[in-house]
Amino acid sequence: MRKKIKYQGGITKVLCQKQAERNKKSFGKALPSIDIASITSKRKIDFEIISFSGAASFEDQVLSVFSFLFYAGIPEKWVIYSDKSYTEAQKQIFKDKFPFVTIVDWDVYDIVKNSQPLSNYLKECQLAKKLNVILGHRYTRQTIYMDSDILCYHNLNIYLSSSLLSDGLWYAPDPMWGTIADNFEIKKESIYQLNSGFLILNDKFNKGDILAYFESLNGNFHYFSEQSSFEYAFRNQNANMLDPRQFVIDSTDQFDFSMKYYPEEIAMRHYTTPVRHKIFQKGWKWHLKIQ
Repeated sequence: MRKKIKYQGGITKVLCQKQAERNKKSFGKALPSIDIASITSKRKIDFEIISFSGAASFEDQVLSVFSFLFYAGIPEKWVIYSDKSYTEAQKQIFKDKFPFVTIVDWDVYDIVKNSQPLSNYLKECQLAKKLNVILGHRYTRQTIYMDSDILCYHNLNIYLSSSLLSDGLWYAPDPMWGTIADNFEIKKESIYQLNSGFLILNDKFNKGDILAYFESLNGNFHYFSEQSSFEYAFRNQNANMLDPRQFVIDSTDQFDFSMKYYPEEIAMRHYTTPVRHKIFQKGWKWHLKIQ
């Protein structure tokens, strides 16, 4: 592998971010004229989807739904729980392009309101709103919670069409940190920790484990307390880990012009903060293999 010169990675990332900003803006402007229905799958799948997002991630959320439609199919329904910042124009785009999507305010449920630890957590971190919707949502079938910065790809349909994910709790794992030996030395059940951006839930999920975890913190919250609470609950409930080679959470290509993963090779990718720019770096058509 050719070694980069000093600062090359940082300069590359800045250039990619600027390109992504331009492409994202162009996508937003073009949305009303894009005939999404004509280029997406018509197959129906027996899953519901829920997400939590707002105006700041509008284009990401639209492309996330778009990619799911393109590669997997039409879910029973998709509820986007809003942080209450979506504009009426943005809501209309969702309504026009995705008839199965509904926008609901995050505080439609009283989970956080009725829990003192979660109410205290909300004062420090907006992720308490995400907890509120996941814990408040009524599950009638296998349901995928998916962050707005997740895009779906070719192999997702293979998983959703099989019986593999038709039951049980599932999660996408975070990447390993350090060496494999380092991860085995840490006392935990798996070398991969849970990432709460992609979860498969159902009516058997014991939400009480989340509340119990926050009670146990005695007010010592941090940003990742939300994710840690799902780690605790899913471990307690014998959840299953999705293949990290297919359900990708990796930021090692953040300083590269190239993309490390390609649409035809994986099931989904979570574009976490270090690689958020890669959602639009090559434009929206790149993800759907459209010329």
